[in-house]
Amino acid sequence: LAIVARGRSGLVEADRLQKLVRAEDAATREAAAAAWLECATDRAATLKTLLAEPSLVLRCRALDAVRVAPRNEDGEPLLELLAGPPQNDVVERRALAAARAWVAATPAEAASRARAVLTRLASPAVALVRRAQLAATFASGESPPLEQKIAVELLAPCLDASDARPRAAAAKALRDIGGDDALAAALARFTKENIGHARVQLLESVVALRGVDAPDEAAWVADALAKDHDPNVRERAAVRLGRPKTRGAVPALTGGARDPDWFVACAAFVSLGKTGHDDALAPLLDGLRHERWTHRGAAVIGLMHMNRATVVEPLIGMLGDGTPTVARSALAALHEIAGQTEIGADPKAWRAWWDANGSKHLFRDRRESIERQKKYGYEVPDSEIYRGLDVVVFTSRGDHIEHLLERLTIAHRTTEANLVSTAGLHPEAIFVANCTGEIEESDVEPLTWFVRTGGYLFGSCWALSQTIEKLHPSVVRKFETPAGEVLDDVRAAACRPDSGFLRGVFQDGVVPIYHLEGAHLIEVLDPEVAEVLVDSPDAAERHGSGNLAAWFESGHGVILDSVNHFDLQGLEVAQGLKNERERQAYAIDHMGLDYATWRASQKEGYWQTSPRAARNVPDLSAFRFVTNFVRSKRIGDR
Repeated sequence: LAIVARGRSGLVEADRLQKLVRAEDAATREAAAAAWLECATDRAATLKTLLAEPSLVLRCRALDAVRVAPRNEDGEPLLELLAGPPQNDVVERRALAAARAWVAATPAEAASRARAVLTRLASPAVALVRRAQLAATFASGESPPLEQKIAVELLAPCLDASDARPRAAAAKALRDIGGDDALAAALARFTKENIGHARVQLLESVVALRGVDAPDEAAWVADALAKDHDPNVRERAAVRLGRPKTRGAVPALTGGARDPDWFVACAAFVSLGKTGHDDALAPLLDGLRHERWTHRGAAVIGLMHMNRATVVEPLIGMLGDGTPTVARSALAALHEIAGQTEIGADPKAWRAWWDANGSKHLFRDRRESIERQKKYGYEVPDSEIYRGLDVVVFTSRGDHIEHLLERLTIAHRTTEANLVSTAGLHPEAIFVANCTGEIEESDVEPLTWFVRTGGYLFGSCWALSQTIEKLHPSVVRKFETPAGEVLDDVRAAACRPDSGFLRGVFQDGVVPIYHLEGAHLIEVLDPEVAEVLVDSPDAAERHGSGNLAAWFESGHGVILDSVNHFDLQGLEVAQGLKNERERQAYAIDHMGLDYATWRASQKEGYWQTSPRAARNVPDLSAFRFVTNFVRSKRIGDR
């Protein structure tokens, strides 16, 4: 009824549906809310009522309906919500999406609507945050309703707010708006801003809007690296200076390599190599002699990025470093440069190969290999994506991705608590932290180094609090659920369907069910840094947080967390499936089983029981998530 009634005149009988919004059955309540909204004679009043619902799921259902098919009458109820107090994250995201859809619904009025929305959001601080987020979308994309200059002007109250949260949101919005006015605003605000996480966003916007290639551009970022009092700002500056042939970057990065905060120094060493400048070789060679292993290891990675004949002999020399992480990084660097993955950590073997092949070896630019990107594109088999990749699994008590990797014959190695420092981690690897992810103090520094020099870390469930929070605090953390342990099955939704991380994870028409086994739900502390990819109104309503997966950059690397397990999903844990037909329907509706495979399986006996069906029709959504993460690493798109 809701679908049929979209865009049509209201029905006098529609208010009878309001009674069903109080039905005992959850599915009936949601369907009734959607139908009532579409059929109501007073659309604005109905939407206002639904947006005031105590049920968070119904609020989300109403906002989703507006996003899909907005009407003129939706404007005022939406504005009242956006100008009001904070909402749960899942409601916030849907309210912003609904507002964007309402503004764009009538192209002739889009500019005036966009102005009206932004002007209305003048206070409190949460309204200014929403203003900044919407200003960015109203001035970007195809045929935006606002010109860049006007969007920047309307962003001014956010940039000048007394609360740091709107300022940080506005700082990020500037790079999405784009243009000279946005750049001027970012440069002007940076000199006044005294909060570190807002300055990080201003620096990112300046770099995004004009780059670092010209001497004056690099000099501005170099000044932040040398003088900013916040180490996170200095680290981002060091990372952003690591671009090929950036003029003037080498002296600044050489100074950055002496930063008192070791992770800033390591970022500078890696970026020295990424510049590709001949002048970067000397400070990197000096770094190989540093007393701290973190710096020696980062210098090794910098040499790997330089990728030329002069780095081979120094890297061979580092194979004998006393710290396993440094020695293994040197081996990974030689494998990357030479392509000779069959040669182990024997310096004599490498020197013999170099003596025989050095004069004729072709050094390929890592960044310019189009074929490399095609090789790991979205159409290749999973086995090819993982071929030759060093996959390191942190074994633990709760989750076991290693079992799935074994079943798929994907090579990997394992480590465990208190042994990470001896595992020989290097940033060309992928590290997967199984739940529970309970690392020890001795594991923190090598894992932090791994990520911040370019490694990719994927965590599941408890790894959020037991691994990720310890490596890079103050970005995401475990949400403290009021009722304690989270044991539930919830519907999941893609927040960013266009994200490369989610390709193939959420097929059209499929509603994934996340089985939460004591899950640590995600609380986002720095929304300008962390991006939520997957959420769930079900989880938000029942447990207080609906953030199911999020990622963020950490130094040169990336961290991604998902609350579900790899091996406790799908038919293995689905509740109430009584027969073959119900199991098959579940696999199609919630696991994305395609019809061709389903038809071919009709005569198979494994559908008779859930355990047998689970073994033959596994839920690979979590694995696809990890595979996209691996693909992102291999094509270097972060």
